[in-house]
Amino acid sequence: MRHIVSVFILLLVITSCGMPKFQVDKAVSLDLKKEESKFYSFSVVIYDLKTKQYFYYNDSLAHVPFSPASTFKIPNTLIGLECHVLKDSTTKLNLGALDDPTLKFAFQNSIVPYYQELAKRIGEKDMSAYLKRFHYGNALSTPELTTFWLKGDLRISALEQIDFLNKIEKRQLGLRSESYETLMSIFQERCEGSLRIYGKTGWGVQDGKDIGWFVGFAKNYSDRYLFATVMTSPEEAYGKFDFGTKRISLTKTAFQELINR
Repeated sequence: MRHIVSVFILLLVITSCGMPKFQVDKAVSLDLKKEESKFYSFSVVIYDLKTKQYFYYNDSLAHVPFSPASTFKIPNTLIGLECHVLKDSTTKLNLGALDDPTLKFAFQNSIVPYYQELAKRIGEKDMSAYLKRFHYGNALSTPELTTFWLKGDLRISALEQIDFLNKIEKRQLGLRSESYETLMSIFQERCEGSLRIYGKTGWGVQDGKDIGWFVGFAKNYSDRYLFATVMTSPEEAYGKFDFGTKRISLTKTAFQELINR
């Protein structure tokens, strides 16, 4: 009974908050109990774009809002392109002390100063307007323009990450086609057999816990997916496991569970 109620609550969250929402014909639980650890908690959500099925593990964590950390580079890139601060994947922002990275390098390697400079050039007014237009999490760009996604007020859940990715996939944000195309061209590709994963990681600290993200797009032959993995770990567990790679390996394990069903 608890499982049935849990799935019902999950579907209610997906279909009742904000517009537009991705269509879910069926929600299916993934068996990832073997990946549980005393050092961390995690949730994985995967949306099959073809069958409109939603696969998940730990739905109770899937709708808890967290700081997006470097996954905010996804909307930040789109906003920069729409505001014409960024031209294409080769755009440099003349950061001075750093080796002058391109947009693609800064995105794939999470170069914080690049995106802080980008935020400055976008400005508070446009940043706030686009976040509200995107319905990106709670859409708060406070208190500081250059840090709100790292240690500010911006929060987003794994479910909301999926919804935002779906708007990108379906081109529902009202942006120029060049902006979508440039964004998709800068994701790092990770291969696991026939599976191709195009994701962005994020790592932040919130309420005494490390918060880890891995979100993005994936394909397996002709099948296409959206995914969002979030994990939390008490700060005292830092160094007791490889936090950086674990969020990626959890995602890969979830996909293998899905593909082998």
